[in-house]
Formats: sequence, C-alpha cells, structure tokens
Amino acid sequence: MVSLIKNFRHITFLTILFCSCEVEFNPNIATKSTPLVYGIINPADSLYSIRLTKTYNGAGNAFDFARIPDSIYFKDARVYLETRNASGKQIESVELNETVIDDRVPGIFATTPNRVFQTDVTKIHLRPEYFASIGQPYNVQLSVRAVIPGYADQVTAWSNLRTIPKLIQPQYLFQKVYFYTEEPFWMQWSDTNSESYFEIVVRMHYTDFLYDDQREMTAEWVLTGIVANMVSFPGGERKVYSYYFRPENFFAKIRSVIKEDSEVEARVCRKIDFIVLSSNREMEYYRSVYAISDDYHGAGYTNIHNGFGLFTTNSSVGVFGLALGQQDLDSLAKGKYTSKLKFKNY
Repeated sequence: MVSLIKNFRHITFLTILFCSCEVEFNPNIATKSTPLVYGIINPADSLYSIRLTKTYNGAGNAFDFARIPDSIYFKDARVYLETRNASGKQIESVELNETVIDDRVPGIFATTPNRVFQTDVTKIHLRPEYFASIGQPYNVQLSVRAVIPGYADQVTAWSNLRTIPKLIQPQYLFQKVYFYTEEPFWMQWSDTNSESYFEIVVRMHYTDFLYDDQREMTAEWVLTGIVANMVSFPGGERKVYSYYFRPENFFAKIRSVIKEDSEVEARVCRKIDFIVLSSNREMEYYRSVYAISDDYHGAGYTNIHNGFGLFTTNSSVGVFGLALGQQDLDSLAKGKYTSKLKFKNY
C-alpha cells in the first residue's frame, strides 16, 4: 500500500511535468518492500498468531500483485515471541512456526495460502497464574522479533502483558438480559492496568431454520465509547468503567450484522455473550488514526520498529450464555429494527 501511495504521487508529478515540458522520468524507484506486522496477543488464548507480510514495490498495478501470494509474503522469514521482566532480563524466547490457516475472506489480498506465524500456550508462558506460581510479579513485557533474509535490520515491537479486568456487573449467576426494566442491562468493571483502552464484544448465537435443514450461526459486533467514573469506597476512591445498553441500539446492531435471507424460514436466538476486551493504548491510537485517514492518504499509526503495523496485547473477561427476557424476545421478533429477520419470540 505504501508503494501504491508512492506510485500515485510519482504518476501525478509525471503528469505535471509532461504537460509543461518534455522530461523523462521513471515513476518506480528501486527500493525494498516494507515489512508489515499485525498481532494481537491474548494470554488466555491457546494459540498465539503473528501475521508478517510486505508492501508491494515495482512496476504494475499494486492491486493485481496483491492477489499473488509471492508478492505479499517474505520467503524464509523467522518470527520470535520473547518475554522480559521489569529489569529487561529475558525470561523466554520461542520461534513461531509458519502455518497455513483457513483462507482469507475474499478482498484485495490473495485468499490462499493464508500464512501466519504461530505458537501455542505450551511453548511460552504468558498467563498470570504461571507468574503467580513462581512468585514473579505480572509485570512482563512481550516482544515480537522478525528476521527477514536480505534485511539487515530486524523488525521489532513490544507490549506489556495485561492483568484481567475485574467484572462488577453483571453479578455472579446472572442468566437473562432485560433491556426494558427500571434498571436495564449494563456492564461495570475495574482495572489495575494503566493507560487502558476498552471495547465490548457482543456475540449472539442463533439458529437458522431452512426448509429441510438448520444451521448454527454467530453474529458479532464491537462497542466502544466506554465511560470511566470515580467511585468512593472505604479508604478512598477507585476508577470503574461502565457501559449501559440501550435497547434501540442493541436491536439496530443486530439488524446491521444479520441480513435478510430468503432461504431462511425462521430464526431462534439461543444465547448471547458479552466480553470486555482490555488493551494497551496502541490499539486506540491505531483505530483512531485509521478512522479518520485511510491508506490512500498515507497516514497511519504504527508501533513497529523497522516496519509498519500493530503489535499489542489484550485481556478479557465476560459473561457467557445469557438468554434474552421475554419482552426482549418479543422486540427481536416484532420490533421495527429486526422484524424482517424472521426471529421467533421463544
């Protein structure tokens, strides 16, 4: 994409020169491709993945070359995850395996093979309970390091591992979601990490009933705009984070992520998960910058040294398998936002 930007600027400049005088100019400058790293590591996961690709550089249409795997992947690159303590002493280092996973969703880039670098929870210790068992504070830095043939400088980035937020609301044994009560559904939690950025992932599990079959489906969306408040408690104050769910917003989100389908005769909502994701501020910077400036303008945020992209860690806590209350099921089946989706009120 960086090369595309460069080419566009060069072509524009060439056009101006051509109109004013006769000057020979080569719009393609011979330079190396730029490494691109993308990885979000949650210690609670069983697999840890890093994507390493490269920008296209050369003559021709960048969009055409993006569909050719050899144009977006490095050959014989090696990627490592490493942990260090607060003093900077290395704790562990593991080389990730280059792995082909499920095909990418069709788009700009080659869909297959879809290559990432992976390792699993048995190869490197990232979870807080491990450090508690050896009496070491969970003040651990996780870094990624990529060694690429032909590149003298290694590609690196780092992020601190994060403690898990403490969920305050909903309380233990909460089973159903009610939006139309005096105290509608809301989430509240505390967090000991500094400089946190939060999102809530809502994951809805439902069943599509077809004429002679049925299929289990999942819809998912992300909520931002988390509010922090200071709450008094014996001995002082503490910061807590809250999010209140408005029913019209909730059902409008369902309408935006689930489409009408003529093959579906009926749908039934099964369970809903509400998950709080806590990440470093790198995620906020990355999301904010790209929300106001797309790739074609060449702007962006990165915390990758000798490359571009994003490397950060997150932690999560949530409530899982909640059912909708009866009035909420009625709204899902008959309300103005979702009535055309064919959900039943049971």
